[in-house]
Amino acid sequence: MVTKLVRMSLLMLFFSVSTSYAQTDAAREKEREKYIQKQYQEYYDRMDTYINLLKVDDFKGAIIKQKIDEFYKKRNQIMMTEVSEYEKQPLVEQLKATHFSDVEELYTEETINSIQRYLTDNKAEIKKLQKTKKNN
Repeated sequence: MVTKLVRMSLLMLFFSVSTSYAQTDAAREKEREKYIQKQYQEYYDRMDTYINLLKVDDFKGAIIKQKIDEFYKKRNQIMMTEVSEYEKQPLVEQLKATHFSDVEELYTEETINSIQRYLTDNKAEIKKLQKTKKNN
């Protein structure tokens, strides 16, 4: 009788632990998805702010958005490769130098330089553009 009670207790303990673990995994996954969604929203908000500060028309702004999105996707592909870290950086720098070459004729040199700075540090470039906008 006691052994049966012990077995039953252990079985109940096992099921209660496994259920809470599954709930924890589901909660973690939900939090992870929420975090990723928040990061994407912040990314698109920063990009919209940047495009508005550039003072380009809607067509040129849409092209810049598309090209920046493509750049980050390609950069992430490079970063996910099995290549060592010191080999990745030159590939990213080469991508940064060549990715906008097909649309350079649409923009001024100042705009292209601003895009290059945005790709390096987008928050700093937005602050710089906001500061120049206030001074004008």
